[in-house]
Formats: sequence, structure tokens, C-alpha cells
Amino acid sequence: MSDVTIKHCGRTVAGSFVAFDIQWEGELPDARSVAWAMVITAPDGKETVRLTLQQVAGQAAQHVEASSGRVELDADAEVDTGEVTVRFPANVVGVAVEWPVWTAVMEVDGQELATCVVPIG
Repeated sequence: MSDVTIKHCGRTVAGSFVAFDIQWEGELPDARSVAWAMVITAPDGKETVRLTLQQVAGQAAQHVEASSGRVELDADAEVDTGEVTVRFPANVVGVAVEWPVWTAVMEVDGQELATCVVPIG
């Protein structure tokens, strides 16, 4: 579909906020929807929390999704050519802040373009 690759992904936990950033190389294809997400996996691998920023037809939306449901949030992000930084309230992310595996995901029109495991430590 595209030759987009993630060259860096990271996370920051600071006070009442959790942020993730993704930097990529390559041109995003023309699309109706672009999503940048961080999938956080529990230590036992049985549960995930997904933090997502999605742009649909130029409008940004942000949400947190887990087995307990989905919480819609006002968009709190900066998107620039080749990079995005997205912030979430830590109390909405909950205990997942401490989980060990964070994986960045980029999608276009629901199709995965690239992934990157965040180096922790």
C-alpha cells in the first residue's frame, strides 16, 4: 500500500499526562482517514489499551479504548510532516501507564501501514 516506515516512537509519562510520539519516513497515501495509535499490552498479554488520534476528512478525534469501553476525548495533539505527538490524561489511561509493551501503529483507511515497539528503559 505504501512505503511508510516508523523511524522513531516513544512515550512520556509526566504528572497527569501520558504522551506518545511517532516519527515516520515516506509519504502518507491519499486517504479519507489516518490514525496514529499506541497499543499498550498488559504483562500477561491478555489485555490491551489503545490510545488513538484519528483524522477523518481533516477533522481530528481522539479516544482511549479498552475492554471496559471507549472514552472519547478532545484532540490534544500536534501533527506535522513526518511526526505526531499526542497527549492523554493519565487518569483515563489508568494502570496501563505501567504496562511493559507499547507498540506504535499507523493506519490509513483502516489498513495498517507500519508498527514500532517503543523501547522501554
